[in-house]
Amino acid sequence: MSRIARFVRNDQPTVYHVISRTALPGLPIKAWDKDYLLHLIRRLSALYVVDVLGFALMDNHFHLVARVYPESDVSDRELIQRYKEYYGQDQIIAGEMLDHYRKRLTSLGSFVKDIKQGFTRYYNKKYNRQGYFWGGRFTQLNRPEVYGGAVLNRVKVFDRAGRPDSGQFAGLCGFKPHPGRGGQASGGLSMVLSGLPRAEQK
Repeated sequence: MSRIARFVRNDQPTVYHVISRTALPGLPIKAWDKDYLLHLIRRLSALYVVDVLGFALMDNHFHLVARVYPESDVSDRELIQRYKEYYGQDQIIAGEMLDHYRKRLTSLGSFVKDIKQGFTRYYNKKYNRQGYFWGGRFTQLNRPEVYGGAVLNRVKVFDRAGRPDSGQFAGLCGFKPHPGRGGQASGGLSMVLSGLPRAEQK
């Protein structure tokens, strides 16, 4: 049976709530593993044209609430900047490669795939094992205002000034507001994960 195509909007920035669970029994993701997963999400969010609005890293699964931008929103300049910052300033990207990476770096599926594959490589090497780690495709909820609300409420551990709330932040979950495109306030972890909100990177 062929896979059911995911519903993805390509005409405007769209927020998705992503859930991915491990296929291993028990609670295999330890505190130090979560540190690496957070590092991976931070690094890849600087490459991909996304805003990570919230995340929760649990012992056997993770949640991400992410805003993904359409290809039409990404200039060549931004694409080249992201590519060089990730792969190295001496790397060259032009011509058909720009179109290829514009499509890839605005893909929710590619973003989550790179997170999951990167973590699997880390986990297998660290624990001297082989094989898969994640249990199949990730779950994508397309109405985060309904489904993602509970996640954002759970991980909102910063106040409006960006200060930790009651010392709860431990690198496992987080939410931070930042100015979005056009200067309007929008929730996001881009300043934490990528260094700057996307609107200031262009």
